[in-house]
Amino acid sequence: MECKPLAYRQKLIKSGDLLEIYSYEQAIRINHKRKKRKKAKKEKPEENELDKRMKSDFSLRRTRANIVRLVNSSPELKVFITLTFDDKKSETGSFTDISKCNLIFSNFIKRLKRYYPSLLYLAVPEFQSDYYYRSKVRKEHGGNIHYHVLSNLPYTANSQLADLWRYGFVNINNIRHVSRVGLYVAKYIAKELFDGRLKGKKKVFYSRQLKRPEIIITGQKIRTYLNSLKSPPELLLDKHYKSDYVGEVNYRLFKER
Repeated sequence: MECKPLAYRQKLIKSGDLLEIYSYEQAIRINHKRKKRKKAKKEKPEENELDKRMKSDFSLRRTRANIVRLVNSSPELKVFITLTFDDKKSETGSFTDISKCNLIFSNFIKRLKRYYPSLLYLAVPEFQSDYYYRSKVRKEHGGNIHYHVLSNLPYTANSQLADLWRYGFVNINNIRHVSRVGLYVAKYIAKELFDGRLKGKKKVFYSRQLKRPEIIITGQKIRTYLNSLKSPPELLLDKHYKSDYVGEVNYRLFKER
């Protein structure tokens, strides 16, 4: 029976043909809960607010990285769809309520699965500009929400998909020519996640059936995996940074040949 490690200093994440290797100065303990720090009697509001913002930014960057890994692990996601809302279909004249729009989107996915049972997808919401493009006049309720969806849908006419969507316009792009789909969608994902209006709301939708990245967390297993490759992977990035929790970190990104 294999014994699970209690801590590790290296981690390999494989998503598609990309390999990410993290090397940590301090060992990371598994299933270890950090002791809560005692709060100082006097805290400066500015420092406290800064600390919260840093934690939030770290969480969002980690979410973004996980999304890109999911995309890289699922090469069948080659159809990029944008779903927009038509103000005329709203009783209030706009679609700016993220909770309401997320429910509409979830129901759309259920309808879509009836026609395509093997549907795989990953989607993120985005707010449109709060100002009209030509007049630069501020919109009364702010910019509408729309959804960017990456999927494995076969050829489907825009009009057919719009009939299933029911709430506005649909744009479909085939991105089979794009070699790095994860990086392609990253530009759409980056700013949306940091939008304050999405705080506390669901920011990412994806199929449970999507392939997950493979994670290896012991040095010996990492060496065994790398030695099993037919040829050494190509180094794409090598950088160092400092973490408040584990000290110096060396991050290397490779591509399998």
